[in-house]
Amino acid sequence: MERRINEIRWWIGLGTAAVVYNVVAFALPFAKTAVFFLSWIFTMAALAAQVYVIRTAFFKGEGIKSKLYGFPIARIGLLYLAVQMVLGLVFMALGTVVPFWLPLALYVILMGAALIGLIATEGAREEVERQERKLVKDVCRMRKFQSLVNALAREGQIPEAKEQLGELAEAFRYSDPVSDGALREIEDTLADDLAHLQDAVALFDGEKALEWCRKAKLDLEARNQLCRLHKHEIQEGR
Repeated sequence: MERRINEIRWWIGLGTAAVVYNVVAFALPFAKTAVFFLSWIFTMAALAAQVYVIRTAFFKGEGIKSKLYGFPIARIGLLYLAVQMVLGLVFMALGTVVPFWLPLALYVILMGAALIGLIATEGAREEVERQERKLVKDVCRMRKFQSLVNALAREGQIPEAKEQLGELAEAFRYSDPVSDGALREIEDTLADDLAHLQDAVALFDGEKALEWCRKAKLDLEARNQLCRLHKHEIQEGR
């Protein structure tokens, strides 16, 4: 409902701008030359373009972050509209003394620059959102591991493994949560360790629980070391 109300507000603002501009353009004693109507057409086109700009900037995605990323798009669109409105009125006033080609060239250049800016900005926004989605996906596996070990440590079903489980939970807490292809094999091994650990805890097998807890801790340390080496190689540009 709030989304719909905000959208209506934008359309009311855009419609008001169109009405005010038309009143000013036709109420002032401008000579109705070819330059006048050329300026009016390009300004109306800039106003119409704001429908796309507003929808893309604020109503294409969901959530606060998506709206924040939309502000640069809206800024370019509104800047284009403001400049076009001002130029339009100026050339309407000078319609009898300026050649037709001058405002035409300026309007086309302005429109092209705005279009390029919108395409580039929207592309940058989509890339940022893609990277954020990828990051959420990449941390999902380690977060699941951490949640599982925390649950096992809290349950405390096997007193002799309680300390080891607490240390393992702490090790997961301070581990880098970001996964990538280079860590897949060691994380698969880690997932297998935790599956065996969970089974041992469920069966109240203290000896097996300790064994798999220690192995999981060693494999987690190996995973973290590999993660550090991989990041170091990336930083060095290898």
